[in-house]
Amino acid sequence: MKSLIIGEVNNNELSSGTLEIISKAMELNLDFSVITIGNSDSAPIGSDEFSNTYLKSNSNKLNLSSCANEIKSIIEEKDVELILCNSSYIGRDLIAFLSVDFKTSPVSNVTNFEINSNELIAINSINGGESEYKVSISSKIKLLLIRPKSFEQSDILLNDSFETKDIEENQNSLDVFDIHIEEKSGPQLEDSKIVISAGRGMVESSNLTLVEELATKLNAAIGGTRAIVDAGWMPYSNQVGQTGKTVKPDVYIACGISGATQHQVGMKDSKFIIAINKDEEAPIFQISDLGIVGDTLSIIPKLNENL
Repeated sequence: MKSLIIGEVNNNELSSGTLEIISKAMELNLDFSVITIGNSDSAPIGSDEFSNTYLKSNSNKLNLSSCANEIKSIIEEKDVELILCNSSYIGRDLIAFLSVDFKTSPVSNVTNFEINSNELIAINSINGGESEYKVSISSKIKLLLIRPKSFEQSDILLNDSFETKDIEENQNSLDVFDIHIEEKSGPQLEDSKIVISAGRGMVESSNLTLVEELATKLNAAIGGTRAIVDAGWMPYSNQVGQTGKTVKPDVYIACGISGATQHQVGMKDSKFIIAINKDEEAPIFQISDLGIVGDTLSIIPKLNENL
């Protein structure tokens, strides 16, 4: 089944979501090529294992409509049947354009897929991650939006072997007057091997300094629940869960988090989960590998003292 992966360039490198999908395609020995979207001079994003076309846009214009037109032409030219795309803001917009162009419905929140005798089966997560269902897709053009962290990222040797196409604006292009880039320091939430997340059990926003100190000692990224993000304790970019980010670190430490289903969706696939909560009936303990029943505000300072 001839396939196309729509990728993105973030901070002058292929995004982790793109690399995860490429790794899955290589694992399945798919006949695939890659189209990457970006607006800066890119670092090496090509490979001897696959072809990559870099669609470079003007940073002062939002040209997703033009990008979608270019992708549509490539799909028709190469007779592509399967399009795989990371479920990001850009990815969802591009798939929406292609869905209209090819008059086919995309399948979103895909956590896995199978190809048997040229039949495509997409696997989705529903009910907050508690259930899965399989969808058989029979349309000629098949559009899948892949949930981040669904696939393991393998080591892929990248080089300068890629083609660049400049994207021109059209009547649907929008002017970009200002871009706000949030200042970040330390390990990034999506890619860190250790993530420490805080919940309402931290009681007050000022107590987050305890989590920050622990994160510094462990070289960890900091996350949080929707409750404390909504309360203004930390920015939305740090939110882990169904309406936030999906993380899959080697170690996930949940501090004062009850573990509602909406939060578990974003972290339950972590390799080792440590939960600290004074409520021994908290749902987070049902999925944790190590549970500590106690006051978070007493336990974290002791950890900081001994690290």
